[in-house]
Amino acid sequence: MNNPVKNWRNTKQLHSFLGRQGKLLVWTKVTTAPAGFEYQSPYFTGIIELEDKVRMPIQIIDCEESELKIDLKMKLVIRRLKKPGPSDVIDYAVKATPLK
Repeated sequence: MNNPVKNWRNTKQLHSFLGRQGKLLVWTKVTTAPAGFEYQSPYFTGIIELEDKVRMPIQIIDCEESELKIDLKMKLVIRRLKKPGPSDVIDYAVKATPLK
């Protein structure tokens, strides 16, 4: 079970990432997901370089493999991290989506 206080402390700064933009430097397709993320498999992950030159590893969402290209413009969004259990707190995380 997740600790609600710890969850709140870890996610209270997520709003600072909303809407930030960058470009895709490299990406890969994950076919064997870690425990708790099996339902998302296969999924994409990559490294995004933000406008301020900060690079971050991140999950890529809302796109098909054919859309992924180096230098693709991306924006950061907040999404649910994984499916919560019946008594779990819902975890949120920063993810990247193609800029359309």
